[in-house]
Amino acid sequence: MVKHYDVIIIGAGAAGVGVAKTLHYLNHANRAENNQGISYCVLERDEVGASFLKWPQEMRFISPSFLSNPFGLIDLNAISPDTSPAFTLDTEHPSGKEYAHYLKQVVKHFDLPVYEGVSVRNIRILPDGYAIDTSTRNVNQADTLLAQNVIWAGGEFQHPKTKPFRGAEHCLHNSHIKTWAQLSGKEYVVIGGYESGIDAAIQLSKLGKKAHVLGASPTWEKESTDPSLVLSPFTKGRLRAAMRTSLVTLEGNIKVISVDRVGNKYHITACDANGRQKHIACAQTPILATGFESSARQVSHLFDWRLDGMPLVNPVDESTLHSGVFLVGPSLRHDKHILCFVYKFRQRFAVVVNTIAERLGVNATALAEYRRQGMFLDDLSCCGDACAC
Repeated sequence: MVKHYDVIIIGAGAAGVGVAKTLHYLNHANRAENNQGISYCVLERDEVGASFLKWPQEMRFISPSFLSNPFGLIDLNAISPDTSPAFTLDTEHPSGKEYAHYLKQVVKHFDLPVYEGVSVRNIRILPDGYAIDTSTRNVNQADTLLAQNVIWAGGEFQHPKTKPFRGAEHCLHNSHIKTWAQLSGKEYVVIGGYESGIDAAIQLSKLGKKAHVLGASPTWEKESTDPSLVLSPFTKGRLRAAMRTSLVTLEGNIKVISVDRVGNKYHITACDANGRQKHIACAQTPILATGFESSARQVSHLFDWRLDGMPLVNPVDESTLHSGVFLVGPSLRHDKHILCFVYKFRQRFAVVVNTIAERLGVNATALAEYRRQGMFLDDLSCCGDACAC
């Protein structure tokens, strides 16, 4: 690595590799015209796609991959207009391991400057940029890199919400499960009724185990054109099949207050929408499906924070506290817009790259192709209910 960059990207998941690929595209176009480019690199603590590699073996993407790029419609799980997980992986709903392979192939094919095994220890604010203190897997090596701009692209899966209520330490978060086959019990309570909670119940039922889901909201009954607020069709279809086995039961509008372990049993205290308490006993460790924290909490000094616990950014996804610090990935929020899926947050890569290019005096006209492909969304007013039926 050199010492100074225009841009340093932290994290090599879908967001980090995706924004790096956008920079690569812009630089490639500028080199063809003998124009100035943007120097950048990606720092990854573990390996490319590390968060996806930690998924339970049975977990799949809820958004389908299809090689529709030749028809002008980008694969929903692609991180750039000229790639497709469906083509790379030959599967419609990739596993975490498969998707990590796709990301690694993108890095390899386009020779993106990704440095694995580099941990960011601190990001210091300088008068003219940022100092990124790093260390490598070799503890004898440490370095400080300088950058005019920092793009935070950390994932969320490695930062589960493990303390949502008293006694949560007695539970097992779904992100800590390597495979659902490792659970030996016959009956489980799943706390959390969104995608990961329903997926847990489905996987348990496939193994012949009973699963009782406690959801703060009955997501399985809700209807909305915003897929961030309701279960995906992929999950709903699998849930209907699981319900026919009578192994899965659902209970919505119930909030868990605490979990106590008494002897070999677990006692769950919850309350319903009317505030009435409910007590549930189970023999097996309750499964937590309570979501994840924003990884940007690791650099909390660089951002102000919204009431929902997500970083506060301006219209170009830049920190409202520090110029030149940008956010990409599933933690991105704008007002009530939730950009938590790949096909949502990928539309903002070009917004960030375009902003940085303009400030550096770099020609960004090549990003018009990203706009043509629907991956340069700088007007969120178009995001709303648009389905008539």
